Amino acid sequence: MTIKQAIKYSLIYILTILFGAFIAFKVWWTNGDARFLGIIAFFLIGFGSLFLSISLTRIIIPTKTDFSFSTLSDKKKYQILKDTVGSTKVKIISASYISLFLILFAGTAYKLVTSLNKYEKDQLKTFGRLQKVRINDIHFKGKGTPYALFDFYLDGKKYSNDLNPKNYSIGDSATIIFSTNNTDIVKWEEDFDKNNE
Repeated sequence: MTIKQAIKYSLIYILTILFGAFIAFKVWWTNGDARFLGIIAFFLIGFGSLFLSISLTRIIIPTKTDFSFSTLSDKKKYQILKDTVGSTKVKIISASYISLFLILFAGTAYKLVTSLNKYEKDQLKTFGRLQKVRINDIHFKGKGTPYALFDFYLDGKKYSNDLNPKNYSIGDSATIIFSTNNTDIVKWEEDFDKNNE
């Protein structure tokens, strides 16, 4: 990978990370099959971060020898690069791309989660509505995580959602708060502190 190619690919990988973050933002509160897209979103963020770190390393550390992900991940190619540019420079290259990957991935994930939490709080503060619901069922997702299933209503339309059951049982009443602007955003009233910034 030449420096020109590294710049071009860097832009593509930045777009990949942003696309992954966009998908995660869209499916964060949804139930059912759409949640699977959240896994794909974090895969895109991880993939984009890894390859962006290598492209940036290629731009930051000048070498006459081109290198790419296949060079750094293949034992034979890595040894050839080591023999060509020297052991010290290869260690700097390796440390740089690993450090950049961790910074990019962790930084993106942290920013995404904090943005999602802020958006949720803003939605519930601005558009939040309280409603008493009845627990219809306690069901399990995956290998044993229980969720309390309930229905709620907005403008005559029925919505279903589920939350951690706490101490609720089937038939119990509970109060939820949900956003009238985004009905996927639902919390137990007791878990929402409108004064918490």
